[in-house]
Amino acid sequence: MIKLFCYAIICLWGDTLGYLALYRKYRPDSFDKVVGQDKVIKVISNAILNNRVSHAYLFSGPRGTGKTTTAKIIAKMVNCENLIDGKPCEKCFSCLNFLNSNDIVEIDAASNNGVEEIREIRDKVNFVPTSCKYKVYIIDEVHMLTTQAFNALLKTLEEPPSHVIFILATTEFHKIPLTISSRCQKFQFTKIDAEDIVKRLKEICNLENIKITDEALYEIARLADGGLRDAINLLDQLSAYKSEEISIDDVFKINGAVSYDELYNILISVINKNNDSIISYVENIDKNGKNINKFIEELIIFLKDVLIYKNSKRLTNILTKNEKIIEISKLLNDDVIFDYISQLNNLLSQIKVASYPSILLIVCLLKLSSLSNNNDDVSKIITEKKEPEKVVVDKPNDLKVINTLNNIDIDVRVNNALATAKKDALIKIKEKWNKLSDYLLDDRYSVVAGLLVDVIPVVASDNYIILECKYDATAFRLNELDCELSNLFFDLYKIKFSVVAISVDRWNKERSIYVEKLKNGEKYSLKEEKIVKKESKTNDDVDKIISLLGEDVIEYR
Repeated sequence: MIKLFCYAIICLWGDTLGYLALYRKYRPDSFDKVVGQDKVIKVISNAILNNRVSHAYLFSGPRGTGKTTTAKIIAKMVNCENLIDGKPCEKCFSCLNFLNSNDIVEIDAASNNGVEEIREIRDKVNFVPTSCKYKVYIIDEVHMLTTQAFNALLKTLEEPPSHVIFILATTEFHKIPLTISSRCQKFQFTKIDAEDIVKRLKEICNLENIKITDEALYEIARLADGGLRDAINLLDQLSAYKSEEISIDDVFKINGAVSYDELYNILISVINKNNDSIISYVENIDKNGKNINKFIEELIIFLKDVLIYKNSKRLTNILTKNEKIIEISKLLNDDVIFDYISQLNNLLSQIKVASYPSILLIVCLLKLSSLSNNNDDVSKIITEKKEPEKVVVDKPNDLKVINTLNNIDIDVRVNNALATAKKDALIKIKEKWNKLSDYLLDDRYSVVAGLLVDVIPVVASDNYIILECKYDATAFRLNELDCELSNLFFDLYKIKFSVVAISVDRWNKERSIYVEKLKNGEKYSLKEEKIVKKESKTNDDVDKIISLLGEDVIEYR
């Protein structure tokens, strides 16, 4: 007896000395403390107060949004002997013994997902509770159960004894069989709003005497992505890292996230077509062992914030207080942001199976750089404040001639490629196509090689090649770089090809026309390709430059 008493004292002393994580310490023990799930809480609390408790609930939603916490509160409330204003009394035997009760069974389906574990539950549900009114089974991550385990649970879940309540929780609702979900009352938990997360974090900081800036709190809320548990965990980490006031830089250091300054600088390099800076930055990320996937995700989120700032009337503090987001919003239009996000998102799926993700990131950023600001009316961004130097522009005596590949030339090249198409030639082109990646870091061809990453050769002959491009902008840029493209192919294939790039939509139309002509016995005939000269008055160009840069920078003579 004395030994048992001493053992109990030691256990209690050990628990007192042990540190309790903040997310466990401040886990809600009543519905009024649950953050961000007002609709769910209202329905469930009304059901309990009106004695309309269901025999089975299914909670689904993102991690850290309160599913398991709500399940535990339900178990506590249904067994409380004297609810006070819809809250557990915390005085009855069930409330005081809640954490040690054998009638509240919490099961992790990730590690107990077999049919034997579920059969054991099925056999025990018939036993009446030992000390509580209800026996509550909380099955977390229920989607991890095997098919056989779900089948074993079916009948019990549909008609359990009156003293049993099942609460199933999952982050992947789509994996739950319909036979299971149809037997439960379903509740969808949503991501918690950043403002609500910040409010809760401030309450915890006040109770724990943690000093932290508002900017850091909003960054924690952003990184948590709607999960309050993740936010509190990060705050716990930061409080251990620094006893003084926690700043936003501390958040970036601990989390390994990319700061707004870094994201801003890389976007400025892309907009300014500063390829050396882009390559150097990615190499530093790779050298420092940073997660490239995470960097791309942060860049996409940053661009999303820019898009919201430009278009939304309902702005959050995290956007309106960030100068970098405001500056980038002035430099990029919506269409460019759409294109950036689309290509970065495609890159994320490619990187999952890539051996060298840093190379793919360089290629993508160089591609974005080559596609940005093609319009001459868009001025370069001046990143350093310097005194403007005078730019001398000579007055022209005659018209300036510009050679360009226009729509008529593209039509002719497509026609000639189809007229001379050979299957063997296309096979030979595809055999060496993967070797184009060798030119990604070649100063002569890096831009062109970067554009060819998502491009497919669809027609080839002894002299012509047609390239299918996913984006119209890529096709336009490749045709614009006709000379460099031809030289790259000559370097790889030792043949001087006339190359033309067209979009997926146009290729589908051209192919349909080609097949129809073949069926009708019609043949393509070669056409003469002419370089059309486009004339432009240099006076107009000078006027545009003066209007963009100002008369104090331009000296016109």
